[in-house]
Amino acid sequence: MDVYETAIVGAGPIGCHVARYLASKGRKVAVFEEHRTIGEPLHCAGLVTQRVLELAGCPSEGIVQNTIYGAVIHSPGGSVLTIGGDKVHALVIDRQKFDVSIAEKAFHAGAMIFLQSKISAAKRINEGIGLEITKNEQKATVHCTLLIGADGAHSRIRDVFGFPKPAEHLQGISAELSEVTLDPKYVHIFVGSSIAPGFFAWVIPTNGKGTTARVGLCIGKHHTHPLPHYFTTLLQHPLLQGAMVMKRFGGSIPLGPLKKTTDNHLMLVGDAAAQVKPTSGGGLYPGLLCAEQCSSAAEAAFQTQRFDEGTLRRYHVAWSKGIGRELALGMRFRGLYLQLTDNQFNKYIEKLNTPKTLETINTYGDIDYPSRLAFPLIRVVPSLLTLAPSLLKRTKP
Repeated sequence: MDVYETAIVGAGPIGCHVARYLASKGRKVAVFEEHRTIGEPLHCAGLVTQRVLELAGCPSEGIVQNTIYGAVIHSPGGSVLTIGGDKVHALVIDRQKFDVSIAEKAFHAGAMIFLQSKISAAKRINEGIGLEITKNEQKATVHCTLLIGADGAHSRIRDVFGFPKPAEHLQGISAELSEVTLDPKYVHIFVGSSIAPGFFAWVIPTNGKGTTARVGLCIGKHHTHPLPHYFTTLLQHPLLQGAMVMKRFGGSIPLGPLKKTTDNHLMLVGDAAAQVKPTSGGGLYPGLLCAEQCSSAAEAAFQTQRFDEGTLRRYHVAWSKGIGRELALGMRFRGLYLQLTDNQFNKYIEKLNTPKTLETINTYGDIDYPSRLAFPLIRVVPSLLTLAPSLLKRTKP
């Protein structure tokens, strides 16, 4: 039996960020990843803010593919709302290179990373957690004092140990395209029941020439067609005429952060804890923030040698008071979004298309903190107050 102080399930950027921190403190850390390659299969649109690179300590060179200055929002009726344009709002990253960069940092800090290593069983044992690892049809056992589940939307660790489940899961499908002709400074967003019921579709130019793109969409639980139907509809849009599909990928996005993310000798972080922005489905920024709080609480537990739920809960309290409030507001925004009909989408997109409104969106819009835009926008467009009552209630993460 191999013995580690910390075992982390999932070698994505969130799990490896925790591993890097704890290994740098001299902790014996093992990371177990079921896939054969870091960063694959791809599940992410790769649109982030500069904050993500700063949190991860990753350089822009080799990772940033394009810079985004604005967005074009397409209504169900075919009208468009163009926002931004005068400053950088987001970066398009090569997600696999980003993941590899963080994994390398964890490895150089001293963490051991085991690929093609799937957790086949887990249970409490001897003041810690016992794991059964399956690799190439061979089994091995591991004991750890602290187990951290960073194993994604359908976390096995979350399910085995009886943590609550996310409020919902979105189904997503994406592709890498070539032979497109796009303005490289703008992403395109499509809303409406015919293209992405319950969420939205996107087209993101991935190079400075606008000749390649990453496209995709997610749908909620209320839809009338299978996921590929909506994706075919997206690919038939005139914006993508003549495009070549180079690679397809898909996945699931958990929404609704968990009310409990710690237990005795156990912590959950990232998508496993549904620490995901409900308005965009982005998990890198909130996940990395929570990874830092998870790391800090874990190291404090090692210093005191206390791994009970009461001690580890300081992590849950910390992230809930921090990014948790934004995520809770995001779930309220999502609740309002789900109530909108196609006709209402058309109406509100038209209502927002004024110089003063666009200036407000450009000033306060922030994909990491969408709540910062809500109330300035209401001041400019008072009729939005019909959507606001539930937002004015006190928000609890």
